[in-house]
Amino acid sequence: MDLRQKTNTIACIFQRSGAPVSISKIEELAALAQEVSFPKQVTILDIGEKQSFLCLILQGMAQSYYIDEKGNDITKLFMKENEFLIGEALFMEESLEVFETVEPMKCLRFDAKGFKTVLVSDPVLFRSYISTLEQTIRYKMRREYAFQCMDATERYLEFKMVYPDIEDRLPQNLNASYL
Repeated sequence: MDLRQKTNTIACIFQRSGAPVSISKIEELAALAQEVSFPKQVTILDIGEKQSFLCLILQGMAQSYYIDEKGNDITKLFMKENEFLIGEALFMEESLEVFETVEPMKCLRFDAKGFKTVLVSDPVLFRSYISTLEQTIRYKMRREYAFQCMDATERYLEFKMVYPDIEDRLPQNLNASYL
């Protein structure tokens, strides 16, 4: 993928979000991007590892999960095409979760510090960043509510609403881990 293709891909992602980002900022982000591929069921980032990058998923799907005191995986969320695999890379040093591929993935990988520098240097990108943080907080609040106040059937219906197009792509055990 050449620089022009990276620029077009990144521009499309920000256009979907409704953010009128300047082409020069998109080009700055594209210059940071490296094309990478990951096979199925490989750990991209483990608990305690330094979070020095984030990825824009072009193809495939990943999950993030925690490991409880008994060693069980508890799925936090799924990320798929045109979404960022980001974790807390923009505001924490070490990962609190595992990121693992569910399917083979092709991504654009960005240096987290460089990506954040570009984000905060532009008012439109900075508002987009804040909006993403707010969406993340809302998601976490819904997940917390679901675990505390919903039964398994209600959590399943919530899962289908949040992820309407991935259930058939997931192994049964990952559906169960999420619920």
